[in-house]
Amino acid sequence: MIDVDTVVDIVKRFMRDTGLPVPAPREVLYRWAEPLGIPRTGGVYLYTGGLYQLMPYIHAMVKWLEKVEGGRMGRLALGLGSRLGGVARAIARPDKGLVSYSESVLRSIARHLSSSGVEYAYLYEDDMYSGVILYDLGLEEDFTSHAERVYKRLKDRGVERIITVDPHTTHMMRSIYPRYIDGYSMEVETYIEVLDRMGYKTQTRGEAVIHDPCLYARFEGVIEQPRRLLSRSGVEVKEPRRSRRMTYCCGGPIEGLAPTLSKKIARIRMDELRKASRRVIVMCPICYSNLSSVAPGDVEVIDLALALGEPSG
Repeated sequence: MIDVDTVVDIVKRFMRDTGLPVPAPREVLYRWAEPLGIPRTGGVYLYTGGLYQLMPYIHAMVKWLEKVEGGRMGRLALGLGSRLGGVARAIARPDKGLVSYSESVLRSIARHLSSSGVEYAYLYEDDMYSGVILYDLGLEEDFTSHAERVYKRLKDRGVERIITVDPHTTHMMRSIYPRYIDGYSMEVETYIEVLDRMGYKTQTRGEAVIHDPCLYARFEGVIEQPRRLLSRSGVEVKEPRRSRRMTYCCGGPIEGLAPTLSKKIARIRMDELRKASRRVIVMCPICYSNLSSVAPGDVEVIDLALALGEPSG
């Protein structure tokens, strides 16, 4: 297991310097949207919270942690990484394919929303990381400070309603921020809920098994909506042994502290999913990273936004 104090130090240093938990340039948060021409102002805003964009960098850091996990050399490497930002940046070089994939998911979400008739704006440079890792690590003071900055940025832009794109950011903005920010007032809905409410459908086919992310299934009530979206669009939805509120974790929450254990959990889950279908649909960038890294060659792991195919209309 990785030394917790060292991981905390790395995260806190990058959050302090850049507002991001891993070594990534700020422009990765909004670069995906620039070709789409999404308006900058409107009544409702798409808020990504940065998790999809940061996933390739997180994945690169986890691969490095797997190599240094345990032993004196591992502790030395982690110590250097925590003190020398340049070292960590050199190590955490994201896979270009993952970068392209993450950006394609976000663009697909935006196009589905537009095709459904939803009018929305995007924050571009004001799209900030939600701070979820600070909360998960129990760094309440740091999390509260960061959450207040994010909320102030949103309010300064006149934002009252947001559409989120992943379970971690949704949980933060809908259930956790209100507990830490006095007077918090923000309407939060996932793009999945929005599309389902609009009766949205595309034209696709085939079968697939859904992997329910823990936060959607256990805390945010986003369970039947993705199934309806897929079924309406022509996909035969299969269920694994453990699904809906009884879903099984992808291994993601501990990937930065115990990467080997995280992989073991991911393999258990992949085995369950593979028995239901060779096509696995996820709704979280962390689930995608973990499950795709252990998927056998005959299994496709794909995000819901891409599994819906081309936008209708």
